[in-house]
Amino acid sequence: MFALLLSCKEKPDPKAFFFPAEWEPQEAIWMGWDGNLKKDDTLHVITANIIRELQQDIDVVLWVTSDSLAKAAHTFLNDLKVPMERVEVTVIPADKVFWSRDSAPAFVINRLGERKAIDFNHTGFFRYIKRLKDVASDSAELAKGYKNVKLMMQIDSLVAVHKNEILDKSWMFIECGAFDVNGKGSLLVSENFLFRNITEQMRDTLTKKHFEEEFHRTLGVTNVIWLAEGLAEDGGGEFFGNYATSGTNGHADEFARFANENTVLLAWVDEAEKNLNPIKSATYERMQRNYEILKNAKDQDGKPLTIIKLPMPDLLTEDRVLTADRLSKEGVRKFHANHGFEEGDTLKVVAATSYMNFLFTNDKIILPSYTAQGSSPEKEKHVEQIFKKLYPDKKLVFIDATYVNANGGGIHCMTRQVPKRIFKGE
Repeated sequence: MFALLLSCKEKPDPKAFFFPAEWEPQEAIWMGWDGNLKKDDTLHVITANIIRELQQDIDVVLWVTSDSLAKAAHTFLNDLKVPMERVEVTVIPADKVFWSRDSAPAFVINRLGERKAIDFNHTGFFRYIKRLKDVASDSAELAKGYKNVKLMMQIDSLVAVHKNEILDKSWMFIECGAFDVNGKGSLLVSENFLFRNITEQMRDTLTKKHFEEEFHRTLGVTNVIWLAEGLAEDGGGEFFGNYATSGTNGHADEFARFANENTVLLAWVDEAEKNLNPIKSATYERMQRNYEILKNAKDQDGKPLTIIKLPMPDLLTEDRVLTADRLSKEGVRKFHANHGFEEGDTLKVVAATSYMNFLFTNDKIILPSYTAQGSSPEKEKHVEQIFKKLYPDKKLVFIDATYVNANGGGIHCMTRQVPKRIFKGE
């Protein structure tokens, strides 16, 4: 009976492209070098620490935007004694290549040994310009903003062409950190994120079905699980009392990730923490809603999902006084006044911290660490135990990347995996 059932099961079309799960075999990891020449920049130190770990297992391509930056990157990495045998530093005529997860393409493969680079549009086209308009930027600032965003949106096509990858352009506005897949046909994404970061006209026109059809066309996805909202810590400009957020507005790689084909990791705030501050309260409520969605969701084969709650680190904030200098532009002053703030007030600027922003590589998992910043060692140990149980054969490496979190991203946001090609019969 078992053999009969297997023989009757429809075999996948070897020509069909699909987006592999991140834990599947990888050919390389792409990263970007922050666009400045400072030797002691903390972003460079974190980048170097990640590359040091990656190059032990996998080739690394480090994208830079000029010959001078390429030289600076080589010098800095060599000074820190990062082995360079498996690190390629490559120049492309682009801008802001640092966030590789969101600016580099998504790679899909089939079982004939073919690979394509999917070129999605970036929601920053709306988010970044909206922020400029919110603070009443003048026409020159807006023009510069439009130029920078358009340059950023060209990166995925530029790097794909540079590496002779087949390019497939999508109409969809989404970053690769905004969704997560199990490699078998299921995808996690925040409904709030997708419909928030488009124009009003698009909201009136586009439906879930339009997105689902494009996910299927580009990524081979057959089952979209629509989650509610992401972390408050990742609010992307939202205010919660006097707590101010940066981040992305709800990328999945901050709050919901597939751990294997049938298991989802969900960021979690316990009852004991939910009233500590407005951020924890908002994240608690949002993750409760997502938990209910996941409890009722099914995978691509109609099977229920296993849900593992992953603790959130303690909140990391930086006090920022609204000085006269910070409010010198009338638009900025009005923007803060509209949210109830005036000169002399103190905002608590929230870092986009989450243990969900980790990276799978072939032999290890690179996770963020927050204990050096005062977060609970017990929580981090619990996170480590969860990952050890899930992945007994992978080495776990914890890296302090909180400076990147303070800029609205994390380790996963800085990296983009290139899957290995597979061939029929593998």
